[in-house]
Amino acid sequence: MTERTHELGQAPRKPIFWRLIAFAPVRAAIVVVCRYMSWRVERQRGRPAAETALGVVRLWRIERFRDVSLLPEEPWPLLEGVVLRGDDPVLDVHIVGDKLFALLSTGRRWRPLIAEEFRSLVPQLEGRDEVALVGSTILARQVAEFGASLRPLPPGLHRSWDTFYRKLILLAFHPGGADRAALESPPVLEAAIARLDFCRRFR
Repeated sequence: MTERTHELGQAPRKPIFWRLIAFAPVRAAIVVVCRYMSWRVERQRGRPAAETALGVVRLWRIERFRDVSLLPEEPWPLLEGVVLRGDDPVLDVHIVGDKLFALLSTGRRWRPLIAEEFRSLVPQLEGRDEVALVGSTILARQVAEFGASLRPLPPGLHRSWDTFYRKLILLAFHPGGADRAALESPPVLEAAIARLDFCRRFR
């Protein structure tokens, strides 16, 4: 077997894996697990500091960025001349997957929906002292469209698990999740946008 044939023979393995676990009973179990983990995180953190009009996006205040970052010691230059540092207070962004995809299933387009939700956050964020909104994502292109800066995380178990878990969320809630999860994508990335820049963009 030539190297090229071997490569062709190996390439489908990952897509087949994601399609196999997309069968209805497995997918239903994944939905339950994802909802439980989301509920657990929210229960531990308490009430969000801010929430969008339709409840698709929730923000929690984190007193020090280092508590949610894998690169807390590296200053992170953002737009508007802001440099995010480990001791800065931030707002951790959480997308409520089932609410988002329920709205998308009605025919709404995701870009205007998210933009509308972000606009509803601005009155809640103006006048606060957090330096930035932060999170992590495997949807780098989509997140960058809304003005966020992205940076890679160091290789390791946390990055691998977070990437896998976010693909499970995509698989569980997105109508085309099996196909999207099967595609090769970069590992999870850290995302951040200065609070002042966010308010300026979506005011």
